[in-house]
Amino acid sequence: MTTLKTASASLPVSADALYAFLSDLSKHRAFLEPAAMNFQGDADKHSYTVEVMGMKMPQELVVKTRTPGQLVSLVPGAKKMFDHELRFEIAAAGGGSTLRLVDEADLPMMMQMMGAEKLLQGQLDSALARIQELAGEGKLS
Repeated sequence: MTTLKTASASLPVSADALYAFLSDLSKHRAFLEPAAMNFQGDADKHSYTVEVMGMKMPQELVVKTRTPGQLVSLVPGAKKMFDHELRFEIAAAGGGSTLRLVDEADLPMMMQMMGAEKLLQGQLDSALARIQELAGEGKLS
């Protein structure tokens, strides 16, 4: 099992507001696009396609756990490339909150050899940066 994680980011929104945004998977379009093509989602699951090394890879994630103000975790749905659990770890901090993304991934050896860890880490870091940007612009609703 490989554990990938971002640094903790400070956000100018309450933990409850951040949780409300992240717990509704239909809202993930805001930080996944444009890399996520053909995004479709509702409150409990979303699916999209990403292009990796010239190959179009379908992704589908569903909610595993919701802990108000603290955690949203997602696992692959029917379309999965490998087993993993993606966690959005939320904490209250002063007048705002902090967020860290953690992905516990069971990467197949072939994907490891192709540098999947670096690609996944880049996706996590990019998602966190985009969420920070949206929070700073007051667009987490």
